[in-house]
Amino acid sequence: MARKPRAPDAGSDLLEEILADAGRDRSSGALPVVSVREQEDPAFLAAVEARRAGKVELTRRGVWHGEWAELAAETAHAVDLAVLLARWHAAQPIVLRGAATADGLRAFDDRIDAALDLHAVLQEPRGLRAWLAGIAEDLAPEFAPLPSRARLFDPERDLDRVAFASFSPSARPGRNGRGRKVDDLWVKSAWLSTVEDDASLRVRVGFGRERDDDASGDLLRHRLVAELATRLFPESALVSANPSIVQLVERMIAAPALLTQHIAYWNAPDGGALFHHDAFAEDEEESGRPGQLGVGYLQLAGSTAWLALSIEDLARRVREFAECLSEGDLPWVAAQLFPDEAARKRFDALAGDDRALRVELARPACGALGPLVNRGPEFTAWLADAGHAAVLRPGDAILLPNHGLSRTAMHSVFCAGDEVAYALSLAIRADREANRAEWEPAC
Repeated sequence: MARKPRAPDAGSDLLEEILADAGRDRSSGALPVVSVREQEDPAFLAAVEARRAGKVELTRRGVWHGEWAELAAETAHAVDLAVLLARWHAAQPIVLRGAATADGLRAFDDRIDAALDLHAVLQEPRGLRAWLAGIAEDLAPEFAPLPSRARLFDPERDLDRVAFASFSPSARPGRNGRGRKVDDLWVKSAWLSTVEDDASLRVRVGFGRERDDDASGDLLRHRLVAELATRLFPESALVSANPSIVQLVERMIAAPALLTQHIAYWNAPDGGALFHHDAFAEDEEESGRPGQLGVGYLQLAGSTAWLALSIEDLARRVREFAECLSEGDLPWVAAQLFPDEAARKRFDALAGDDRALRVELARPACGALGPLVNRGPEFTAWLADAGHAAVLRPGDAILLPNHGLSRTAMHSVFCAGDEVAYALSLAIRADREANRAEWEPAC
C-alpha cells in the first residue's frame, strides 16, 4: 500500500514509523535519510534533531527539492556480502562509506586541489586544450593529441573535444607482428545542462563515435582509455587501485574487472543530474554479450546528494505515488502534472502497466514520466522517506549495477553544499582477456 503524505501534526512516533516501514530500503549502506518539511510536528522535529548527523537543502536548476536530515546510524557499519550480492543482482545501488580512507585522500591532495581549480579553466575558451597542453609531458610518448579539431557531438552542451592517438605498448604489435592503429581516442569537456546558472561540468574520456561506440566491447580501446584517463586524473587510482572497491566489484561480477571510460564531474551549487541510467541495449544479459556491468562513483571533494534505486523500485514508487494522486492527495501536484483529463488517463494507464512503466523510465529523461520523477519537493521527499536517498562526502563511493535497460540502477544527483563538488566515475566491465592465473577473486 502506498504511504500517505504525512500531516503536519503526525506526532512524535512519525520518525520511527518512517524508518521502520516494511517497504523502506534499509540496506544500501548509506546513513538513513528522511525528508523534513516546512511545517512539521515539533515532536517529529525533536526526534530528528536528536539523531541528526547532517542537513542538506536541495535545489537543482532553479527547482527547490526540499530538505533532508541525515541521521546517525544506530549500529556500527558492517558489510554483509550476501546482502551486497543480492543488491547487485537486483540492480540496487550500493553505498561504500569511507571507501577511500583519509590517508588515501591526503596522498592525492595536490591532484584534487588541481582538479578543483580546473573547473574554472574549463569554462574559458579552449580551456580543455590549454589544460591538456600543460600536462603533455605526463601523457607522452604513449598518447599524443591530434592536430585536427574534433567535431562537437552536442553543440549545445559540449565545450571542447580533443582527439588522441595512442602509442601505448597495449596498441603496439604483438608476437604475431600485427598491431592496431588506434587514433580515435578523445577527451571532451561539457556542461551538464543548458541552464544558464548551472556551472556543473564534466570531462569524459572515450573512443570512437560517441553514442555509436559507447557500448562497444573493444577491450583494447577500453584499456587505452583507462590508461589515458589515469594520466589525466591520477587520483582515479583511489577507485581503480582501491582493494575495498575493486575486490568487491570483482566478487559482484565474478570476473576480473576493467574500470574504464572515466568521467570527472564538477557538480556546482544549483546543479546536478536528472534521473537517468547508464545502460545500453547491448548490455542485456539475454544478448549473451553483457558489456557495461555498472558504474563506480567516488566523491573526492565537496558533497553530493543522491536518489538512487533500481528501475524496478522506481516503477514501484511511481505506482505508489499515482495511487495517492488518484485518492485525491497532493491535488496541486496532480493539477500541475495533468493539465486535462486525457493527460490524467494516459498517466493512469502507464502507471497500471508495469512493463510499459519500466520502458518509459528507461527512455532519455524518463520520457513522459520525467515531469514527475524530476519534480520537487514532493516526489523527491517520497523517495527519500522510502530509503532511496544518500549523501556522499569525500571518500564515499556508490556502485550502480547494470544488467540492461530492464534491470539497471536509476539515479539523480544534486550538489549538497555551497561549493563545487568534485568526483570521478568509472564504467565497470569484465576483463575477459585478463591473465586468469594472476587473478583471484577476493573474499
